[in-house]
Amino acid sequence: MPRTIRSMNLDLIRWLNYGHKNTAKKLSIVTNANYLSKMATGDMEIGDQEARTIEKTLTLPVGWLDRDNIAMLNLSATEFELHQLVIHLPNESRVALLGFLSSLPKIAQPGSQSDAAR
Repeated sequence: MPRTIRSMNLDLIRWLNYGHKNTAKKLSIVTNANYLSKMATGDMEIGDQEARTIEKTLTLPVGWLDRDNIAMLNLSATEFELHQLVIHLPNESRVALLGFLSSLPKIAQPGSQSDAAR
């Protein structure tokens, strides 16, 4: 079974919690250490119910396991600065900014289908 965003994020959680044993202890009401290992390595699927329960148990936002958290570790200095500015905005400003940014035309990435069509 291939690795998924969920399995990679669960593996990241293990590192952030100082290893497998500490994470297994925190998630003992959700799963046992063996299944945790299988889920984190991609050998076992993490279903929606398990994902939400893991997030709730670890007090993570709903959907945390479904986003690419590892990519956040590779932000450039400019991207990180933008992130810092955005998280300190009032919620109404974030919503307005999201609407504005979503309305901008998308720029084709090199090698994408739209780039190849030119």
